[in-house]
Amino acid sequence: MIWFQTVRQGERVAVWDRYGRVRIVDGPQRVSLIGQTVEPLKRFSAAADEYVIVEHIDGRCEHLRGPVGIWFDPIAHRAIRVEKGLPIDSHEAVVVYRREAEQVARRVVHGPAMYVPTEDEWLHEFRWHGADPKNPRQKVPGALQFRKLWVIPDQMYVDVPEVRTADDALLVIKLMIFFELRDIERMLDQTHDPIADFINAATADTIDFAGGLSFEAFKQQTERLNDLATYENLTRRAERIGYRINKVVYRGYIAGEKLQAMHDHAIEARTALKLEAETERQAQDLEDLKLQREADRTTRRREIEQQQAEHKVRLERIADDQALQRARARHEQRAAARRELDRIAQEHQQATDAARAEFLARIKEMQVDLTRYLVAQYQHPDKLIRVAADDAAQLHVHEN
Repeated sequence: MIWFQTVRQGERVAVWDRYGRVRIVDGPQRVSLIGQTVEPLKRFSAAADEYVIVEHIDGRCEHLRGPVGIWFDPIAHRAIRVEKGLPIDSHEAVVVYRREAEQVARRVVHGPAMYVPTEDEWLHEFRWHGADPKNPRQKVPGALQFRKLWVIPDQMYVDVPEVRTADDALLVIKLMIFFELRDIERMLDQTHDPIADFINAATADTIDFAGGLSFEAFKQQTERLNDLATYENLTRRAERIGYRINKVVYRGYIAGEKLQAMHDHAIEARTALKLEAETERQAQDLEDLKLQREADRTTRRREIEQQQAEHKVRLERIADDQALQRARARHEQRAAARRELDRIAQEHQQATDAARAEFLARIKEMQVDLTRYLVAQYQHPDKLIRVAADDAAQLHVHEN
C-alpha cells in the first residue's frame, strides 16, 4: 500500500525502509512511502551564551559554541544537548584543566568573560569548609561547593571553641576574618581548603593568646584580639597559600554556664551601681540645669529690660528729632512764604511804579506841568520842603 506524508518547510525526517536503511528528507516535500517508516528529527539550537554538546556514536564528543544549530542524525549521533555557558564577572575566576596527550595542563580564566569549555576541558570543583546547615555557627568540611573563585576581599565568621584561660575558664571566642585572594596558582598548589587553614591557624593563635592570661586579664586585654600582630600563625599561613589577611575583628566571647552566671551577676551588680551613680548624676545635673536656666532667665530678663529702656530712649530721641524737623520745616515754610510775599509785593510795586511812570510820561507828552499836577494831587503832604533865594543870592531851605 502506498501512502504519502508531507514534510513541511523547516522540518527534517528520517525515512527508514524495511531493510533498515535510512534516507534524510528536508521539507518542504511530499514523500511517498511504501513499507517505510518516518522518524521526525529534532533540531538543537544554542544562543550566544550557550553551546551544543554532540556525542558521536564512535565515542567522540564535540562542543559547538553558539549561536549555532544542528540536526540530530540517528546514524552519526548518540545524543545532543544544549548547555549554558559559564558567565564570569570581573571579580571572579575559574580554574580550567585541559587534556594534552598524556598530560593535563591547568590555566586560570579571569572575568569578565563567558566561558565555554572545549571537548577536552573541565572545571575545577572546589569543596571547602562552610557553615553547617543544621548549626550555622559551626564549619563542616565540604559544605561550600562552587566553581568560581572570588578575587575580591571577602570575610568569614569563626567561633573558636574550648579556649581555656590560665585560671581554667572555658570560653568560646567569636571572630570575623577579612581576607583576600592574591595568588590563585599558589593557592591551588599549597592547599585544598583555605577556609580550614584559616580556622586552624586562628584557633591556634586564639588559644595561645588566652592560655597565658587569667579570665579577668583576658577581659581587660580583648582589644588585642583586633590586632593582626596577635595572629602570627594566621597571617603566615595565609601568605603561604596565596591569601592576605586584611583584618580580624573580635566579636565577643561565650563562657560556660556557671562562669557566665557569675559573670552575669557581677555585670548586674556593676550595672546597678552604674545606674545608681547615673541616677544621682542626672539628679545633680538636673539641679545644676535648673540653677543655670534660672540664671539664664534672670540675665535674659535684665537684657530685655535694658533693651526696652534703650528702645524707649531711642523712641523719645526719634520723637524729638521728628518734632525738631517739623518745627524747622514750619520755619522754613514761613520764611519761604514771607519771601514769596515780599517778592509779590516788590513785583506789584514795580508794576505800579512802571504804570505810574508811563502815566506821567503820557501826561507830560500832553504838555501838562507835572510839578503842579503832583502838587495838586497831594495838597496836604506829610512834609513840605521849600527852597527860596534872596537878593544876595543866598539859598535857604525851609522844612515844615
